[in-house]
Amino acid sequence: MKKIAFLLVMILLSTNFYAQKKRGKIIKWLSISAKAGYGNSILVNSDVIADEDANIDFASPAYNFGGRFGVTFGDNVGIFVEPLFSSFNQEYSINTGNTIYDKTQEFKSFDMVLELRYTSDFGFYFEAGPVLTKLKSANETNTGTVTVPARTNYFGNFKTQYTSVMFGLGFAAFRGDRFAVNLGLRGTYALGNFVENSSFYVLDDGVYHTSASSVETKPFSAKLMIEVNYFFGFWGDANCGRGRLMFFQ
Repeated sequence: MKKIAFLLVMILLSTNFYAQKKRGKIIKWLSISAKAGYGNSILVNSDVIADEDANIDFASPAYNFGGRFGVTFGDNVGIFVEPLFSSFNQEYSINTGNTIYDKTQEFKSFDMVLELRYTSDFGFYFEAGPVLTKLKSANETNTGTVTVPARTNYFGNFKTQYTSVMFGLGFAAFRGDRFAVNLGLRGTYALGNFVENSSFYVLDDGVYHTSASSVETKPFSAKLMIEVNYFFGFWGDANCGRGRLMFFQ
């Protein structure tokens, strides 16, 4: 996490330095945003995907919502912090012998995103950055003709904190002097194993028995994002060399 954040800061500083050399003094625009996303998620595990008795749903729902605060240097480069409340699911259809049932695993978390974004003069943008996730809850439900016993301490089988990488692109659906509405696509992929307990297998629930797997399980999600931005101020560099913070009335 620290290495990724350091790399983003270095890229930002080098871009800012280049912009100052090329264009002289630049204005830092301050903005705050409300944003939300909806799409699909999957717990990536090669053993589960290859399991013929467990059909994994690649369109399990995922969503998030929250805000964003940050600074845009000139017209193109910005760095932002996003606090987001998130939820992602994984759904399965299990058929083993004469036993058929559906399983849903649901996770809720709080995410902190450090975002580096480049926006072109035409309103198209590319973004990337690390995501620090704090897991808040983990639940499993089963539906069908068989009774599946609840797994004890289900939440404790997963890491309560983990890091992902975020990448995305989009465009400005509306651009005004102070307001902007952006639409985009965003993907998030965990960098490490989501499972804390090495003897835990995501499908071994007491009815469907498999051998424990050491294969890593990594959450992935892809969402359609919408954000409403409000530019509330800027930091301008005066000719005397002193910066000045200004707020819009």
